[in-house]
Amino acid sequence: MRKLLGLVLVLALLWAGWWVAGSALVRQAAEAFFAQQRAAGRLAEHEGLSVRGFPNRFDLTVEKIRLADPATGLAWRAPFVQLFAMSWKPWHLIAALPPEQEIDLDGQTVTLNASALRASLIVSPSATLPLDRTASAGQALVLRSSAGWSVRLDEAQLATRRMGDDATRHEIGLDLAGVAPEGAFAAAAERAGLPPRLSQLRLLAEAGFSAPIDRELGTSRPQLRSLTLRESQLDWGSLQLTGSGELTFDASGMPEGRIDLALGNWRQAIRAAAELGYLDAESVPAWERGLGIFAARSGGEKLQVPLNFSKGWMSLGPLPLGPAPRLGPAG
Repeated sequence: MRKLLGLVLVLALLWAGWWVAGSALVRQAAEAFFAQQRAAGRLAEHEGLSVRGFPNRFDLTVEKIRLADPATGLAWRAPFVQLFAMSWKPWHLIAALPPEQEIDLDGQTVTLNASALRASLIVSPSATLPLDRTASAGQALVLRSSAGWSVRLDEAQLATRRMGDDATRHEIGLDLAGVAPEGAFAAAAERAGLPPRLSQLRLLAEAGFSAPIDRELGTSRPQLRSLTLRESQLDWGSLQLTGSGELTFDASGMPEGRIDLALGNWRQAIRAAAELGYLDAESVPAWERGLGIFAARSGGEKLQVPLNFSKGWMSLGPLPLGPAPRLGPAG
């Protein structure tokens, strides 16, 4: 009995030692992340960092976190973020996110509120800790922008998965349900005969990056280099839009390629685009004539047309849309 008790005591001391050492490593890794971001010229601040959870978990809490990249204008602020990991598998992280966060992008601040927002992340237990897969989900989400728009979502799910052993390629799945724009956008949609909410927005894609997504991403800064849209679908009342295709991106984030779109009830879509301010009312007849050529090939009610990206410009079939969006800073 004494030997058994002694063995149990030794194991308990070893486990406690492992937790103490592991918690120190977790803290060091968190502080190193912030230091690495600052060394790269980004803003990375917090007002408190702690590790708890003895003996079975590593619970990392970061208070009043602020991250920003001056090169892109992207920033994120939250009152706290918590990461949980079981002490026997620290490569599997579960995140608890606050009910309110702020995101800066495209010259505006977007406030995100959610009654339930959760995420998990799994990395491979190797030296560089390459990302294996992620999953996140939220319910009753509300996004409000300083630019004046707002939108509600009943549910949102996002998941990623590494493709084979290539840490630069990941499969991405997005599913949004009950998307309800508010304000002027909702009023314009109603004038166009559309219901107050989109019933579904779903996509499945494969993304290729310039560098592996691993522990060195703070310095390697992986950039999107290719995007294969395997399937996508948007259902909004009588409008049904699907698309698939491939895009590549140069070092400045400029896209090249083509997405093949199929749109049911396309005439209503043109009217909706005009009501929403994406088209001038005077240009609607020209759009109907131009896109009608493509629609006639498939019976007239369903429009099948390519969305082309070439040399910094984009077009819908024969009709120019203007400059293509860039995913990164110019240069």
